[in-house]
Amino acid sequence: MIGQDFPKIEWHILGLDLLEPNAMIGDIVLFTTSLYIARQIDLNFGRHSFYRNWRRFFLCFGWSFLFGGFGHLFYNYLGLWGKYPSWILGMVATYFLSKAIISLWPQAKQKTTFERFALALLLIGMCIEVIVFMTVDLSIDQSKGLFVPTLISGIGLIFSLVFLGAHYQKTIHPNFKFLWIAALTLLPNAFIQSQKINLNQWFDRNDFSHVLLFISLLLYFHTIKTTQSATVLKA
Repeated sequence: MIGQDFPKIEWHILGLDLLEPNAMIGDIVLFTTSLYIARQIDLNFGRHSFYRNWRRFFLCFGWSFLFGGFGHLFYNYLGLWGKYPSWILGMVATYFLSKAIISLWPQAKQKTTFERFALALLLIGMCIEVIVFMTVDLSIDQSKGLFVPTLISGIGLIFSLVFLGAHYQKTIHPNFKFLWIAALTLLPNAFIQSQKINLNQWFDRNDFSHVLLFISLLLYFHTIKTTQSATVLKA
């Protein structure tokens, strides 16, 4: 189904009227994968800011999707309030990803400028999102609430994964190419969501996005693992 969504799958259990169990399954997969990778980074990598911020990214990313899953599942009870934490945490996760990649930039003054840009982007995004929460009737169209997090995260990811990733591919290690490859993997998300491309009621546009996000997580971790010797030298 293209251009509109299937009716939400209803799930009645223990007297509860739940929605979209398929979305919850995808969110749990992303949550467990993210926490597993965060744990691996904590156990096997150094304390350099590159690794510490990647760990923070995976933790925030994972929890944002777990909250998002509960927001879908308990929408009949939580309403839009169940969506807000995941939207905010998504921007925070992008901030930590940006900080991780910026930490390898060799020029101190430019690094400080980049860090300030990343922080300003996060704060602007959060302020605008709060205004949206307070002034826009999202019950009519939830995509208006997703627009700001998507835009802010998109800007942060393009700068970090594409611009810096391509630079580090040339100057630090060839496998930093997997960062911009991850960005290309995520690119179809915007089209899938905006055009409402749903392959099946049990595999809708959100589930499609979950698959692309899962692949991106693996590409991030592959980059971290295969460039470890080079990033340690830069520490």
